[in-house]
Amino acid sequence: MNIVKRELRANMKAIIIWSISIILFTTLAFNEYKGFAAIGNEANAFLEGLPDILKSMFGLASINLSRVEDYYSILFTYFVLIAGIHAVMLGATIISKEARDKTGDFLMVKPVTRKHIITSKVIAGFISVIIINIITGLSSIVFVHHFSEDQSVITGMIYLSMTLLLIQCIFLSIGLASSTLTRSAKKATNISTAIILTMYFLDIIIKLSDKLGFLKYATPFAYFNPNKVIMGKGIDYIYISFSIIIILICLLITYTNYQKKDIL
Repeated sequence: MNIVKRELRANMKAIIIWSISIILFTTLAFNEYKGFAAIGNEANAFLEGLPDILKSMFGLASINLSRVEDYYSILFTYFVLIAGIHAVMLGATIISKEARDKTGDFLMVKPVTRKHIITSKVIAGFISVIIINIITGLSSIVFVHHFSEDQSVITGMIYLSMTLLLIQCIFLSIGLASSTLTRSAKKATNISTAIILTMYFLDIIIKLSDKLGFLKYATPFAYFNPNKVIMGKGIDYIYISFSIIIILICLLITYTNYQKKDIL
């Protein structure tokens, strides 16, 4: 438990900065929505005039910009990207920083096993992403509740936040696994960041062609349709199962490699 508290204290500054950034982004995004809602059909006419390829790439097809639910479904991809980058960078550094900061000997002199150390770090990591998830979900719900005439949409928002948490856990576990495959925190961060950006752009490419639908399994950005979830049209449970499998495999890699990792 002491290691969990130590990790949370060490990550608290980063959590506060990420939380403030997310709240600012949400505030600016919904301030922009006020403009779209005010001009109503003119905004939709502008969307109609965009090339089909752009509408497909950014999920703008069949979107009514005067409806806050549709507008949030566009924003959700960016929340996944922001919260995902936080999670994958946290996972990449929470283990490998011991070698970077020369604090590995501090852990090794403690009367605890390596399994206890990595379990404490994993718990601290999951608590951190849950905090970011709650901040993201609450700030979004406040604004959507303010603009929406359909109050039942809040239930859909809660489900959507849960899918976001699942995706955050995927990226956290990918970051953890990558950090045990390299001794350098910088290299682990670079690899993890490259993975999440590749997945983001793969999602955009998939949206451009129905023939590439089979690649959805390769990118968590494509697992959940935010518009369907908000409107209570269900979640594809196969992707929940697939997400859990990815998380378990990455954690298995993390635990296995950490037993023989040189952290001094």
